[in-house]
Amino acid sequence: MTTRRRPTIDGRRQVPAGFVLITGIIALGLATLLNAGSLLETAQRQPVGAVRSVAVGVMEPLAGFSELVRLDRPRQLFEQALGREHESPEPEPAAPDEDPVVLRPVGSDDADDPATTPDASSTTSTTRAAASVETPTPTDPMFLWIIGDSFMELFGPALQNDAFDTDVVESEVDFRFISGLVRSDFFDWPAHIRSRMPELQPDAVVVMFGGNDGQPMVHDGETLEPDTPEWLEVYAELVGEAMDEILAGGASRVYWVGLPIMRDDQFTERVIGFNEVYRDEAAERPDVVYVSSFELFADDSGEYSTYLRTEDGDLLEMRFPDGAHFTWPGAYRLSDHVLGIIAEDWGFADRLG
Repeated sequence: MTTRRRPTIDGRRQVPAGFVLITGIIALGLATLLNAGSLLETAQRQPVGAVRSVAVGVMEPLAGFSELVRLDRPRQLFEQALGREHESPEPEPAAPDEDPVVLRPVGSDDADDPATTPDASSTTSTTRAAASVETPTPTDPMFLWIIGDSFMELFGPALQNDAFDTDVVESEVDFRFISGLVRSDFFDWPAHIRSRMPELQPDAVVVMFGGNDGQPMVHDGETLEPDTPEWLEVYAELVGEAMDEILAGGASRVYWVGLPIMRDDQFTERVIGFNEVYRDEAAERPDVVYVSSFELFADDSGEYSTYLRTEDGDLLEMRFPDGAHFTWPGAYRLSDHVLGIIAEDWGFADRLG
């Protein structure tokens, strides 16, 4: 039997074209993961619009996976050796050539379903609810719906895992990248809440928004710029609407988690304004509890720090290179904080680890 030899060129064996293509795809994918953090930062700097939304939506989960499996480490070590540092993304203003968001009337049904406070002396600011709640048991657990934007990407699953360990809490995580309360044209959270509440019938809802909300809005024919008193007044209406939709859907409690301190000073100033809105709107509703995360992610000097010590004294990386989102240690740090408040409220604090 004759063995057929592969054709050669000048004595060199030819490689099948399919093998070359597959190798190239694998190499491209690996390069993307190795540089996912840098690509995400590039996407975040793009003008607000469809291109930016798609780019950030694609790169955020890839950057998160790269961080999780430590594929971002070689690039970080290389940049540190060169004396470079990651730059945190600026707050997200609308591009000059983009139309501001035109708001629908608060509470309308025509859309498709498609900081702490300046008082940073406490890590939580809550208004105790007047209505009583029944302590959950293993045979009659409470159901927790966990919703929000990209800040929920890791915090949501961390809270779900910690809650599961109590044996008295069932939960579902529901988050959307680059969503928020301002861009109802991209994803309408109040409509989504109205749609899901009858199906899920959660006892309580944990909410975290704000990372993408700093965009111009058109209200009553007037363009409102982020962070102005007029803009914050309308934003408060949107926040209140979301709270009211959850309560109207039957939830006994809403736990509204404020935004953490950011590496970028300008973003931090925005966060402080947003958190004031969340706190004030919660204070008007007895069954809404505002939970601050701002001081929880500040160092002993009250400043932003990527690395913070745990209760055991371990110094861990709490935030992504973007200076905003949580790593897994950061997600569990916030989860412990939030679940402790929920457990105390519902009477199962003795089940916490």
